[in-house]
Amino acid sequence: MTKYLPQLTEAMKVAMKGGDKPRLEVLRMLISDLKKKAIDAQVDALADEDEVAVLQKAVKTRADTVAQAKAAGRAEVAAREQFEIEVIQGYLPRQLSAAEVADKVKALAAEIGYQGGKDTGRFMKEWMAKYKGLADGKLVQDALKTLG
Repeated sequence: MTKYLPQLTEAMKVAMKGGDKPRLEVLRMLISDLKKKAIDAQVDALADEDEVAVLQKAVKTRADTVAQAKAAGRAEVAAREQFEIEVIQGYLPRQLSAAEVADKVKALAAEIGYQGGKDTGRFMKEWMAKYKGLADGKLVQDALKTLG
């Protein structure tokens, strides 16, 4: 059922033994976030898709921080957050490229008979059922806008 928590725990042990403190901090935060989510959901172990959602939220939060830090001229904060994003992304499934997203959006739109803006909700429901977690929602929406 759960595959990310044991993987992160093992990576944390390796980082501890290797003295890699920056990586260790990130892994500890992720493990804490996963355990907190499980406690909040009142389950012993999260499903894989719930774990991925926690990791993706961590990336998104840090990406926002990077943008804010760069705007404020805080390069050291931006660099640290960028490092954390790279560590987290190492555990996430590979994201689709913009070209792959565009191809899949066109194929799915044709499959469901996408007619434009009024069908966006139905399209996104189908997209999430097939490709949840494999592409940033903004990329999907941008590709969808080019269709109609």
